[in-house]
Amino acid sequence: MRADTVDLRRIFGRDVRYTVPLFQRPYVWNRDDNWSALWEDVRRTIERAEQAARTGETMAPHFLGAVVFDETPYLSSNLETRQVIDGQQRLTTLQLFLFAARLSATSLDHERSVRLLSKFLENDEDLFDREKNPDHLYKVWPTNADRDEFRAVMLGQIGDGRLAEAITYFRQEIDTWLAETPDPNERLEALVQTMREHLRLVVIDLEKHDDAQVVFETLNSRGTPLEHADLIKNLLFRNAEHTGADVDRLYATYWAPFDQDEWRTEQTTGRITRSRLDVFLTYWLTMRSRREFTASALFKEFERWLLEAPVQTEEVFAELARYAEIYDSIDQHPLHGVEGRFLYRMKVMQTSTPMPLLLFLYGLSDEVLPLERRQRAVRAIDSYLVRRAILNLSSRDYNHVFRELVGTAAQQPECADEALIKALSALQGPHRQWPTDPEFRAALEQDPLYSRLYRHRVRVLLEALEDELRTDHTEQLTAPVGKHIGAKLTIEHVMPQSWRDNWPPLADDPLEGAERDELVHTLGNLTLVTARLNPALGNMPWQDKRQWLSEHSLLRLTHGTLLNPPPAADVCGDWAGSWDENRIRSRGTYLATLALHIWPSADSLLALPAGSGSDAE
Repeated sequence: MRADTVDLRRIFGRDVRYTVPLFQRPYVWNRDDNWSALWEDVRRTIERAEQAARTGETMAPHFLGAVVFDETPYLSSNLETRQVIDGQQRLTTLQLFLFAARLSATSLDHERSVRLLSKFLENDEDLFDREKNPDHLYKVWPTNADRDEFRAVMLGQIGDGRLAEAITYFRQEIDTWLAETPDPNERLEALVQTMREHLRLVVIDLEKHDDAQVVFETLNSRGTPLEHADLIKNLLFRNAEHTGADVDRLYATYWAPFDQDEWRTEQTTGRITRSRLDVFLTYWLTMRSRREFTASALFKEFERWLLEAPVQTEEVFAELARYAEIYDSIDQHPLHGVEGRFLYRMKVMQTSTPMPLLLFLYGLSDEVLPLERRQRAVRAIDSYLVRRAILNLSSRDYNHVFRELVGTAAQQPECADEALIKALSALQGPHRQWPTDPEFRAALEQDPLYSRLYRHRVRVLLEALEDELRTDHTEQLTAPVGKHIGAKLTIEHVMPQSWRDNWPPLADDPLEGAERDELVHTLGNLTLVTARLNPALGNMPWQDKRQWLSEHSLLRLTHGTLLNPPPAADVCGDWAGSWDENRIRSRGTYLATLALHIWPSADSLLALPAGSGSDAE
């Protein structure tokens, strides 16, 4: 490769096209991280140039960074063409800045500045056919995702996109800066001269033996680090180019949606924040390769898989597009039914390790794995996760477990549900085993869940019990959940944690309530109330609390098992007349039975017809 230091006259002052390959990421620079820094560099350079002109000192140039170009064949014009391997964000931003400066020069009627700036923005129309190739007018031609907006803003149609926002920002800054001096025209000339002579870039031109892919992978854009998805995109499209494929068709057919904001938004999995696209690609590649790798190794693992997999590049594009739609449908699944409630619980408990397995299951057609069988598989995964969560068992081996389960399901896709249930039930050891019915029941009835578990685990348990108690005749199909759940329903201790204030021990209790401190945190003493009702209840006596709950609560969890005796309650006398240890235990036993029905054991699931169960859609 050849490297040289050049000013903007060498880059933009000649008739040339710098084309950004469609497989590079869209324009991502922004005001806070990039535009303001560039403007500050330009402004200070101009002011140093003004100072040097007054004192006669030598003006040192300012370096803006580096760009990497690769030679490409000339298109249907006489314009020299370079492909931008690295530096597209910087080149595009400089063009937007120059365009904003030309707008300022136009508003001042400074024709010479307008002409000079135009030479940096537009090619000589005699060198190409304007009717056939109108976009050859522009010195920089961005990647596909940005071309429509770039064309529009360069034609003066300022909208509300990122490119238009950049032009608006630069125009405002330039106009304000020009207005600070008694002679705006003189300062404008200094700006134009600085852009032409005092700003430098290091230009690296690749030669025939240089591997553009290796260079691309090595470099980072100075403002925004490359994502793994950008490297994967570049690799796939370069492979497609080498095989003579129609890369524009591949982009439009398969990849274009991935360049939209919805795939570039950041989300957190575990302790790592990445783009949604990187997260999806990690799940997909785990499903396909069934190998363990860290988030930082995504691209290298993808490259390794691509070299080993007997699959054509276009097939990879098609598969990624298909599974992206599946991932979207999983991500946006409605809350009701087997799958929706399970996916909701996964999000609340921040459990993402089953996603590769879910992608595989949802990727099977209904002819291969009918809906009823897929729902039974989902119930098995849900039961495995929730039972372990309630027993407060470790999740550290889940990556291995669910990666192995993908292989299990792939061996018997037409009966993946049965294969998964059997595989889960065969897992051994504290980090893997599926808790049995006696273990699950004991935890539900006896453990102080509220004090031992994360609050969100207790909440999803109570929400699921509420759903199970509802019928077709109940006013509301499901308990209110979602992002605002914390503002709607909160966990309430029926017998308060500070029970000694208004809740005397039972008269015949020889220990005088010594067991209550743990008993009040068990499932039998917990319910859900609104965030407003919770503090109002406080530590008030049972008779007052019962009246408040009766007047304000609509939940079956409260009315069907708390204010009224649950079925088969083994407490004698007036159930609602008091609230004590016997009632807590009796209610806990009943709710535990419900929980075992919601999250069945392997034997119970295998004994049921595929798709049956209380939550079935």
